[in-house]
Amino acid sequence: MSMRFDPKVVLASRVEGLSPRDRRPRGHRLIVLSALLLFLVTGTVLAVSPFEDVFSHAVWGPSPQTSTSEIDLFRKMSFLPLAGRTEAANFFLKTLDGQNRSLSQDKGNIILMNFWATWCPPCIREMPAMQRAYDKFKDRGFQIIAISVDLGNSDAVRKFTESLKLNFQVLLDPENRVKQAYRVRALPTTYLIDRAGRVVAYGMGAREWDSEAAFDLIAHLLKGKG
Repeated sequence: MSMRFDPKVVLASRVEGLSPRDRRPRGHRLIVLSALLLFLVTGTVLAVSPFEDVFSHAVWGPSPQTSTSEIDLFRKMSFLPLAGRTEAANFFLKTLDGQNRSLSQDKGNIILMNFWATWCPPCIREMPAMQRAYDKFKDRGFQIIAISVDLGNSDAVRKFTESLKLNFQVLLDPENRVKQAYRVRALPTTYLIDRAGRVVAYGMGAREWDSEAAFDLIAHLLKGKG
């Protein structure tokens, strides 16, 4: 029997950054919400990925092999899983210390890759919870890569990370090349990547990363063989 989501349980409006107060054009919001709700309400697999450059053959939605318990973990965090995991495109960006850093350097870890900016209120609000999640799981092979898409120099990013005492990996994408390659449409946007370097799931909007649902999802991914 196929698994279907109860639309009363998960609503896209619960995800901060996708609320009616979002000032993006109404047409853009409707496209994003329609794609997400199609999966959440009907369980329909999205056969066309919105991220053509990176995921040209991606199919968003649970695979037939995905267990109902795993689907529930993604549902509780409003994440859209990727059926038939595809390799995350590698890239090189600068750290706040001016060092080159690639995504592939963290292969072997579960990666939470988050696109954000210092001028994005939902991004700012979720950062402390991300730090708490990192503190809890970092010794078990959990890595956070926070990619700032702030334009210009890194002073604002540096001051922000220092003010919150963030010690996970912060990378700079001032020209938004990686943001564009991953077809990021809204901030924050998060990708979950498995130990083999493959994209597991995707989601837009801020989340409570120190919640029980978040901890359960991260712990589940850490137990995976991939």
